[in-house]
Amino acid sequence: MKNNSLTLSFAVEESPEKVFDAITNVRGWWSEEIKGGTAKFNDEFDYSYQDVHRCKVKLTEVVPDKKVVWEILDNYFSFTEDKQEWVGDKIIFDIVPRGKQTELRFVHDGLVPDYECYNACVNGWTQYITHSLPELIRTGKGKPNSKETAYTTHEVAARFNALAKEEKWFEIHDQLFSDDVKSIEPAGSPYMKNAEGKDAVRRKGEGFVGKIENVNRVSTTEPVVAGNHFAVGREMDLTLKGNERVVINEIMLYEVKDGKIISEQFFY
Repeated sequence: MKNNSLTLSFAVEESPEKVFDAITNVRGWWSEEIKGGTAKFNDEFDYSYQDVHRCKVKLTEVVPDKKVVWEILDNYFSFTEDKQEWVGDKIIFDIVPRGKQTELRFVHDGLVPDYECYNACVNGWTQYITHSLPELIRTGKGKPNSKETAYTTHEVAARFNALAKEEKWFEIHDQLFSDDVKSIEPAGSPYMKNAEGKDAVRRKGEGFVGKIENVNRVSTTEPVVAGNHFAVGREMDLTLKGNERVVINEIMLYEVKDGKIISEQFFY
């Protein structure tokens, strides 16, 4: 095991058996879209999220109520040049009784800071292992992703991009924005003011759309992801009511937390 591989842990009041059952219910905490067996020795399953991340996993060790080990047989990230990252890595779940509690120790053996995907993968595993999996154990309901719902910055950015290409901006608002999202404009903007809260941000967007008489041309770039942020460029050639024609070239910066956009900021 590499000394600087990613390691996470948590403790719950539930039994080792319940923790084991939750770990092997991978659809309940990682992804609803998983295909294949996830509970028995030599089972293989496929994980995918749109065109962002795909991998094939094999269960190479299964000790009921004590340990589960996965081997990554194949992997693809859309955002790394090295397409071999994760391939051959081991994912280890150790279940350890601690008095009245049960501790889960998670290791992604091979996931080290030299990996291109390291920050994104740490962000993702932290969400799924320390938030979604404990919720599944405690309440019976985790927070796995689906085709429409994502929890890492790269996954949120990918879903944003798919909807933006279709100009589905209110769908982006409904699916991806947090309840307390902030929308920040440049100082002195002639178009819109700042807004805070999901309802207020939607009204802001609806107000701007209401001013548009004709869309002459619009385009949005692919997202650029860094840490918990992603940015896109957008150009709009619009005719506003009153026959005023405007061209807006802007950078839109988004911050993601717990799988939701918590702020959007515009620069133009």
